[in-house]
Amino acid sequence: MARGVTVGHCLGTVSAPAATAELWFAWVGERAGDAERYARELLSEEERQHLDGYRIRDAAERYVVTRALIRSVLSDRLGIAAPDIRVSRTDTGKPVVTEGIHFNVSHSGELVLLAISEERPVGVDVERKRLVLKVQALAQRWLSDGERINLAKLRELGIDESDSFLRIWSLKEAQLKALGVGISGASRAELHRVHVLPLDEHLDAMAGPRDGGGYVGAIAFA
Repeated sequence: MARGVTVGHCLGTVSAPAATAELWFAWVGERAGDAERYARELLSEEERQHLDGYRIRDAAERYVVTRALIRSVLSDRLGIAAPDIRVSRTDTGKPVVTEGIHFNVSHSGELVLLAISEERPVGVDVERKRLVLKVQALAQRWLSDGERINLAKLRELGIDESDSFLRIWSLKEAQLKALGVGISGASRAELHRVHVLPLDEHLDAMAGPRDGGGYVGAIAFA
């Protein structure tokens, strides 16, 4: 596959103070038929070896499409052949490249969403709308006081309990991913300096939901 050919589609740009990100997406089902070619022509040797460990076809195809989307977009930006881009991980496990560009990826259901920023570390999260069991128990365990207040405000607006929780959860996940930490690894001060935005308008602009009632998501800049 020639350098510059991308696996997914550009969803648009998102701007925040001092940072802009470009969003890309791919539907796994649309790309699954090309998974073998993507693995052969776009993935690194290490990723191909990792792929050999998958025993469930759907999971393997999702892995290939996700990695191929990342590498094809970064290849176009960096002018480096996709398999040759060196992706490493921070001490907390966040994937990074050394060429001065920030990226983050999320997937849910059939959708893979990628964010690319040249200014600041970025985090992105996408959640397929679905029934969430025991929302109040999850909120008590995982959400901060402020997040629980915002959850209640969404419920007061008449938004479904599951959708409300997923909206708040996507904002939280994007923040944590921008910082490159787990759910208990960020201080209040670190979270406060992260600029987070919902992606409702961008996700609604996609060509219709493919596997359910749609998606919610968020992007954050650290």
